[in-house]
Amino acid sequence: MTVRVGRGARVASVEQAVIREPGADTPREFRLRVQRLAVAYLALFVGAVAGLLLLVWQARLLVALSQRSNVETLVLAFVFVFFAYVVVLSAPGAWGALRIAALELQGRLGDSQAVERRKMACYAARGQREAAAALNYQVEVEQAPCQPIVLPVADEVGSLGELVIDGARLVHRGGWGSNALLAYFVHQVNAVLGERVGDDFLDIVDWQILDDESTRQYLALARFARNLERHLGATELWPKLRLTAADCAELVDRLRAICPALRDEALLPDWEYAAEHKLPLIPEPLGLVSLQRSERRADPLASMGCAVLVVLALLVVLGVLIVFPPWVPGT
Repeated sequence: MTVRVGRGARVASVEQAVIREPGADTPREFRLRVQRLAVAYLALFVGAVAGLLLLVWQARLLVALSQRSNVETLVLAFVFVFFAYVVVLSAPGAWGALRIAALELQGRLGDSQAVERRKMACYAARGQREAAAALNYQVEVEQAPCQPIVLPVADEVGSLGELVIDGARLVHRGGWGSNALLAYFVHQVNAVLGERVGDDFLDIVDWQILDDESTRQYLALARFARNLERHLGATELWPKLRLTAADCAELVDRLRAICPALRDEALLPDWEYAAEHKLPLIPEPLGLVSLQRSERRADPLASMGCAVLVVLALLVVLGVLIVFPPWVPGT
């Protein structure tokens, strides 16, 4: 199954659209991604707190059910520890989600520009961190081959740093580095180039925050190819995508459009991990055959969304046991 990313853009897999780079197609989708991530953190926190309250409130019933059946009482302790861990994990995200909601409400009721300036102050207070990635193509401007491209990420409220494309290296610097911004930018390059690139498309092959050694090795090889190209006077030793000045101006406009969402994203925790998903063909306890696939990056929305589903499933199980307690032998 595939989804098309805009006219003339590449076809992305479901894994890429859902797990690695959700909300990277348009500014509106990027804004919705940040809002959904905030809701996920809040739902995770509220669900875990509700689970702890249920366990404490119905502790006598649940312990009695476990002791009179073949279920170990230790299972309840495990569930309690799990909920407590999720509360600690999601608390900063829930607080950030409440701040985003409060600022959004103030913006709708009052001066939205003043609210954005408050967000900008919060963004600046978080500090600076570079987010870098390795691209499958070297990107350059037609009028300045083999030279870095610098695109500002800013709007009328303030600057959130800049994106620098130096050969095959893409980096967000001068602000709180966002890997989601890097994914968004790659999608916008593909959309802007459109039919000019044919079946070629720009993609991220390594993320520095997840595997810095592999990323640096890849970028060193790409830099060697560019230096050798200069030395030999060759045209293209490494595959390239070339932008025009008009393309760069269009990309700057698309970056400007997501600046408010980037300020909101900075209020939330930054969980960046790789992902691995398995499909057992022969289920446990045998588990003789299984399919496995890895993603170099799982977007926080995907990982936190899965955590929300797990917490909700546990809440449903506890609720069913409390409302419809099963019959068990007496003592």
